[in-house]
Amino acid sequence: MNNSLRRYPKRIAGGLKVRPLVKSDESALLAFFKRIPVDERQLFKDDVTRISVIQGWIRNLDYANILPLLACDGSRIVAHVTLHRDRRGWARHVAEIRVALDPEYRRRGLARTLVRECVELAGPLKIAILQAEILEAQGEARRLFEDMGFEQVATLTQQAIDLSGRVHDILIYTLTTYPPEKLAPEASLAECDADVGGG
Repeated sequence: MNNSLRRYPKRIAGGLKVRPLVKSDESALLAFFKRIPVDERQLFKDDVTRISVIQGWIRNLDYANILPLLACDGSRIVAHVTLHRDRRGWARHVAEIRVALDPEYRRRGLARTLVRECVELAGPLKIAILQAEILEAQGEARRLFEDMGFEQVATLTQQAIDLSGRVHDILIYTLTTYPPEKLAPEASLAECDADVGGG
């Protein structure tokens, strides 16, 4: 993972800087999320305006499993994108991507740039499939991922209840960046161990 992070900090269009989240970002990250409209925040998985949530992320930083990247304008955080992985199990080649933008920095192609950044990281991080879980109410997010080549592969009916108590369908979008079978060198040993262990 360290080798992959050597590309940061990195300058992108508009003079913004992309870099990983660090412990000293706690206050700036909380301020960033508080600038996002309430109706949007209610669709997030976590209540990102609670200091305990942000402190939990900061305290448990582990770039190998969750890689949080920030786009900064000077000292101001203007975007937050994360790659979430479970590197222990059968989906270790899959990473979920989440993106949030400061309202003042939208319609500039920033979200597209950050998603593209994640696509570029996929190879070095041995990620074959990028996945996005989007609520059906998140129209702009759906259009973004569709425009970038992600395909909707599933609908999980009524499997999300947002922070205001409303029920939503979850739409699963994926983008295959690399043949998954080429990331599984242990696959050639599977036949030898097929009768070992259980499900």
